[in-house]
Amino acid sequence: MKSLHSLGLILLAIWLILAGLLPLLSLTFPASGTIMAVLALVAGVLILMNNLRMGRGAGLPANLGYLLLAIWLILTGLLPLLNIDFAGSGTILAILGIAAGVLLLLRR
Repeated sequence: MKSLHSLGLILLAIWLILAGLLPLLSLTFPASGTIMAVLALVAGVLILMNNLRMGRGAGLPANLGYLLLAIWLILTGLLPLLNIDFAGSGTILAILGIAAGVLLLLRR
């Protein structure tokens, strides 16, 4: 469904704007971390659902960049919500983010 992808991208855009503005303006409010985590998680799930639906029957998902972006968003949302932290989690998220960005730029 195209609307899943669109809604996922809108939530991603809101998350990106807030992720930039909050630290830039030194803004904080109660539950801001939870709100950011939920935004990332929902955006990631919607993008993932759309990507998996579009890639049915193929060896690779329709757009590997969006798949990695969805995984990165889901992990970015889940780790703080579940209070999970492990050695290398930052490195894993950084590698996923770089790979997703490069593939999205290359439109793969």
